[in-house]
Amino acid sequence: MEQLKEIKSVAIVPFTLMSSSISAVLGLIYAIILILILGVVSVFLPAEASLISSLMATMAVALILVLPVGSFLFSVVSSFVTALLYNLLVPKIGGIKLGMVEMKEVRSIPVIPVSLMLSLIYTILTFLVMLVVAPIVAVSLQGAALISISATAATGLEGLSALGIIGIIIMVIGVPILVLICSFIFSAISAILYNILAPKIGGVRLKFSSKTGNMFEIKKIPPLPLAIITTVVLTIVNFIFAIPALISYCIAGNFAGGLGYFLGNIVGSLIFTFIIYSIMALLYNCMRPKIGGVELELE
Repeated sequence: MEQLKEIKSVAIVPFTLMSSSISAVLGLIYAIILILILGVVSVFLPAEASLISSLMATMAVALILVLPVGSFLFSVVSSFVTALLYNLLVPKIGGIKLGMVEMKEVRSIPVIPVSLMLSLIYTILTFLVMLVVAPIVAVSLQGAALISISATAATGLEGLSALGIIGIIIMVIGVPILVLICSFIFSAISAILYNILAPKIGGVRLKFSSKTGNMFEIKKIPPLPLAIITTVVLTIVNFIFAIPALISYCIAGNFAGGLGYFLGNIVGSLIFTFIIYSIMALLYNCMRPKIGGVELELE
């Protein structure tokens, strides 16, 4: 029998530690794949291209260091802020709800709570990023404009400050609003598809262990159920959102290019999503005994 559970809070430290650890390992995997690609390319380079080969070797060393470390640091910040925002927003808008079967399988996800929560978190994160990025971009564009017109005439300089302010306003206000709308629609469609498909192909399965009070630790995530339902849902969503791009290609008279993009996007989503989510679940299960699992307060 399905029971509705609300995620009242997320333990910030375990969530951050697990998310950043998984991101670091994925970054290492990406680095290894890129290094292998660079190695294959360097094999086919002519002997005269020794400089390019040495640059590629240097790039390979940089990748093996930068990607894992960069992924870890970025995930530490984003995961910490995400969990913090979730806990702060729950008392105001309510938490994400899960339709659980015997506390083992997520059979349904109510659409509005998950869409509202995720869209607000993504919007706030985007707003915080834009507060830093927008002034830097505006100043850079103004500097480039000043350099380009200084050699000719000084006319139009009075409008640069106004354009910079307008650009900052667009990035700080307009971009978060766009993220709010798009992320809400994306989350809602994904939740609707999940609710339709989960009873037929099975939902995400989770093995919990009870902590203190209403706190539960996710002890294990079976990789196959997670990968199957996530892959099917995200592939269908990509299919829906790829249709406007296909229509645009057709209108432009490039049907072959549009069809190639469309099929590549769908097939790529199908394969890549299944592999990534399977690896993530496997990494979670391997690392949980060592660093602890994600802890949720369920009510």
